[in-house]
Amino acid sequence: MAILIFGLPVNAICNKLNMRRVRLYITCSLTFFVLIQLFSCEETRKKGTASVIWKDKNAVAISFPEWWLTDKKGAVSVRVRAGYDNEVMMFGDLEKRADSITFTPLIPFTRGLSYEVFEGEKLLTSFSIPKTESKDAPRLLAVHPANDTVPENLLKIYLQFSQPMQEGKSAYLVTLIRNDGDTIKGAFLDLQPELWNENRTQLTLWLDPGRIKRDLQPNKKLGAPLQKNQGYKIVVSDKWKDTQGSLLARSYSKSFVTTSRDSLSPVPGNWKMNVPNANSVSHLQVYFSEPLDHGLLDEAFTIVNENGDLIDGRWQFNSEATAAAFIPNKTWKSGTYQLEVDTRLEDLASNNVNRPFDRDITKNSDVKLKQNFVKLAFQVH
Repeated sequence: MAILIFGLPVNAICNKLNMRRVRLYITCSLTFFVLIQLFSCEETRKKGTASVIWKDKNAVAISFPEWWLTDKKGAVSVRVRAGYDNEVMMFGDLEKRADSITFTPLIPFTRGLSYEVFEGEKLLTSFSIPKTESKDAPRLLAVHPANDTVPENLLKIYLQFSQPMQEGKSAYLVTLIRNDGDTIKGAFLDLQPELWNENRTQLTLWLDPGRIKRDLQPNKKLGAPLQKNQGYKIVVSDKWKDTQGSLLARSYSKSFVTTSRDSLSPVPGNWKMNVPNANSVSHLQVYFSEPLDHGLLDEAFTIVNENGDLIDGRWQFNSEATAAAFIPNKTWKSGTYQLEVDTRLEDLASNNVNRPFDRDITKNSDVKLKQNFVKLAFQVH
C-alpha cells in the first residue's frame, strides 16, 4: 500500500525533490563554469604571448590584442629583462591597427633577451627573442685596403660588416699587432662617436694622424704607428656584437707589410682609360696609377657629355682600389665626354688630388691652386 503525504505518494514527492536537486546542481555548475571561463580569460590575458613582427631577420615590433588593455587610452611600456637582475625600461611608438596594438621600440629588440609588456604596473604578457642561428651571425666581409702592401703612412682602415654593428666597441675589439707579436698601443685615434656609415655596416678607423705627421709631438714621442719594411696584422675580435646582440661568427685578421712613405698627391692625368665604342653599352675602364682610398671612391667620379649633361650609370671598383669601370644605363653616342674627378679623392696616405697630407705649409711652392674637380676628356667613336 502506498504511503500518502499531503495527498501525494511518497515516491512522487521524492522524485520532485530529486529533480529540484538536479536543477540546482545544473544551475550551480553553470555559474561555476562561467566563473571559471572569466578567470581563464583573465589568465589568458595575463599569460598570452605577443606576436613578434620581423623585418630582414630583425625583431622590429610586437603586436597584441587591444582587449588586453584595461584602459583603452592608457600608456603601455615595455620592460627589458637582461637576465634576472638588470631591468631597463624601453620606450617606443604605439599604433592601433584594427583590434590590435602594435608597439615599435625606439631601440630594436635584442636577440636572446626576454621582455615583459606592462600597462602601468600591470603585467600583460612576456616574450623572448630567439638567439640568432649560426648561419645568420654577422660577418666581417672585408678589410680595406685589401692590398697586401701599404705605405708606412697609411691613414685609414675600413671594416665592412654584413649587418649593422654595435657602436663604441672598436677601441678594445680591434688590435694592431706587429709580426714580432707586439701590440701597437694607441695606434688608432679614439674618436667618439666612431665613424660609421649610415646603416652601421662600415667603420672607418684612423691611425693617429698626430703620430703620422712628422714634427708633431705625438710623432716625436711615440713614433709613427707603422714602420717601413715591417709586417703587421689587424685583428677583429669575435666578441663584437651586431645591433641584435649576435656575436661575430668568428674572429678575423688581415696581414700586410709596409713600404716607404707616400708623400705625393694622386695625378689623374697619369691614369689610363679604355674608351668604349659608340652605340654600345661597354664599360669605360679607368686604371689608377696607385691604390686609392676605398671610402671616397663612390662619390669621386662623374661623367658628362659635351653639353654638360650627366651620363647615368654606375661605378664598380676592384678590391685593391686600383681600377674602376663605369657601366652606362644607355648606349654611348659618338662625341666628346669628360671624366670629372673630385679633388677630395685621396690615396692610401690621405694625399688628395690638390695637396699632400703631410706637407710643410710654410713653403708656398708646395701649395697648389685649389680646384674642385680635375677633368679628363675622352672621345667615343
